[in-house]
Amino acid sequence: MKGLLIRYAYILITLIPVSIYLMSFCLFEINSESSLKIKTMIVESVSGHQATPALMIIEYKARVLWLSSSLLSITAYLIALTWSVVTVNRCCQKSHLTKMSIIGFAILSLTLLQIGRADSESAMYNSIFDTTYHALKVSTLITHLLLDKIFIIINIVNVLAAVTPVFILIAICSTISTPIEMSAQKPEFFMKRMTYMKQGIMVGSIVLLFGIIHMVAWMQWPAAMLEESELKKAALNAFAAISQYWGITFSLLLICLYAAAAIYWQAQVKAILLITQADIDINKWMEDNGFTVSWQKHVLQLSAMLTPFLAGSFSSGIEMLTMH
Repeated sequence: MKGLLIRYAYILITLIPVSIYLMSFCLFEINSESSLKIKTMIVESVSGHQATPALMIIEYKARVLWLSSSLLSITAYLIALTWSVVTVNRCCQKSHLTKMSIIGFAILSLTLLQIGRADSESAMYNSIFDTTYHALKVSTLITHLLLDKIFIIINIVNVLAAVTPVFILIAICSTISTPIEMSAQKPEFFMKRMTYMKQGIMVGSIVLLFGIIHMVAWMQWPAAMLEESELKKAALNAFAAISQYWGITFSLLLICLYAAAAIYWQAQVKAILLITQADIDINKWMEDNGFTVSWQKHVLQLSAMLTPFLAGSFSSGIEMLTMH
């Protein structure tokens, strides 16, 4: 039983970030009633404002910032998807690919189902999507034609945001799947796989960072349609808290995923090299090549994994830009 768990641990590791995300989602959903009230207040306030020249310029600035974040996000998602497919093809044998495909399809189905079933009873739906969309819908600054274009863009971003992390997760876990042939299990093989794993963490960090930047730009857009008031300040503070919450979530799941994958891979490498490469100093080789749990050996990855948290905490600088 133990040998079976070790052999398929790379599949079980995929459940770690999924579990963290589900826990974060469930905790956030306790705000469903409050999110609906906040949405109603903001939408009513936006609908009551006239289109003054100053508001038109401020809204235009917020719109360009959101379009910039959309460009960043879409580009990052497409690059990440390409990297994921290439990495899975490099690392997965047919037996592994079938298992990983089933896991990926299951996670992807649940994610898309969550998007499809989202409604006003969901705090995540209200806070991150629907408040801004309804504010744009009732604003005199946004035409129907422009709203249709915005709707298409935001849906493209949302679908890519749901799909891409699943592909990255599968790609990262495929890098720690060992080959069946013992002849392939050489030091160079493990070093290459470790490089792929680190690449995956960097790609995932960048994608989630840009996701937070886009989230902030989208959520803060309605504030640009309001005159300076206590409601505007309170709304910006609430949006900053939401982005910080999800920034913490994204950094936490990245760190837990990387720690689990690295520790498992280190144990696998050591066990296999003791059998196949008994003529080398295993401990020294592993230390020299970064197969350790010491944080000093993984500073670059840790820094990258903290960027979603930092972006959420500082609202990616977008709040400061929109306040002036």
